[in-house]
Amino acid sequence: MELPDHIWRPADARGPSDLLGRVLDRKKIGSFVFVSHHYPKLEERASHSHPWLHLTLVGRGHYSRKLGRRTAHYQAGSLSFLQTNESHTDSYAPGSKCLHVVIPAEVEQRLTRDFGVQGTTGEVPPNLSARFSIALQSEFRRADRESPLIVEALLCDLVSRHLNIIRDRSSARPKWLGALLDYLDDTFEQEWSLENMAAEMGVHPVYLCRTFPEHFDCTLGEYIRKQRVLRGWQLLAIGDSTLAEIASQSGFADQSHFTRAFKNHFGITPGEWRRQGCPTWRSRGRSCPSKSS
Repeated sequence: MELPDHIWRPADARGPSDLLGRVLDRKKIGSFVFVSHHYPKLEERASHSHPWLHLTLVGRGHYSRKLGRRTAHYQAGSLSFLQTNESHTDSYAPGSKCLHVVIPAEVEQRLTRDFGVQGTTGEVPPNLSARFSIALQSEFRRADRESPLIVEALLCDLVSRHLNIIRDRSSARPKWLGALLDYLDDTFEQEWSLENMAAEMGVHPVYLCRTFPEHFDCTLGEYIRKQRVLRGWQLLAIGDSTLAEIASQSGFADQSHFTRAFKNHFGITPGEWRRQGCPTWRSRGRSCPSKSS
């Protein structure tokens, strides 16, 4: 997929006259391109379109989009999709900040090919919008080794909701979810991919992403991050391996990555915690499933 120059242009480089706002940062995470924009003054663009599915997360200010005769308004905290090749106009209020996500055409095509689109495209409910916005912003800021898998899982789930992909639901927990927890527990030192994970469970990646939070109080990505930290915590408490060895055994890219994740979760570095004699405490993280939950 070829992207326009302004997607990759450094933040301090001069752009074309029609480039709105200022690019603060840009990152390619897996197959997806994230671009953070600041609009210090009123910015407007006449009718145009993009050859990709476009996601906009408003972090500050106000954004308006006109599609045909309808104008939609998005406040800070909102999340909105723009269909591939859909003509629209943009208007950003002074001081606004947005995170734009370019979703490759093959992602949208795979979902519509595998499932078909039942019903019309729709807005994401506010509670889900907030949850996905926070998660995607977090992955954009940290952008570590786990981020491509987690971003793919989040966006597959989110895009499928936007396209109103409907499937049968059951209150009973599928057996493969328990098998998935075992699989993740047994393969900590491996590099996971959403495709391989779903193949191991014999389900479609979208089913996996959407079913997991329906039965547990966290997303798949939140679970993966928390379990890696808890594995490191366990290894610290029961053995005398070096921090570098524990980081590797817990699936972290390196010791510094492990230290940052551990401190973010527990409020103390692993070295400090070990020197204090490995005391017991409650973690800062949200609840996530165990095999027996």
